[in-house]
Amino acid sequence: MEKSESNLLVLLESVVLLQLLLENLEELQGTHYNKQRLKQQMNSLIKEIAPLAERDYNIVFGNGQEQTLQILNEYSKLIKFISLQKLPSKVALSQIVEAWNKDNKTIEATVHRIIKKK
Repeated sequence: MEKSESNLLVLLESVVLLQLLLENLEELQGTHYNKQRLKQQMNSLIKEIAPLAERDYNIVFGNGQEQTLQILNEYSKLIKFISLQKLPSKVALSQIVEAWNKDNKTIEATVHRIIKKK
């Protein structure tokens, strides 16, 4: 993967995460969590995140629609692949990803060893 594609991928991930955070914070405003100090912090965080999410969204989609669509297509393939797997829980998958982030070489070696057993 080229450096520009890698940078775009990181930016895209950030945009998606910021947008999800913003949406979740806005949903929390209508719940019992929206009280006292937490209410103030959520309001403050929403005010900080909203312009960043909008700016970064514009950067990503202004940075080359073809590249962005290619990355989104790859994410879509990954999501479809994961949804078709018979995983016992999302927790297991998140633990695998966490292990990968901590020691990707060991995880990759383990995966290759398991695949060879079949």
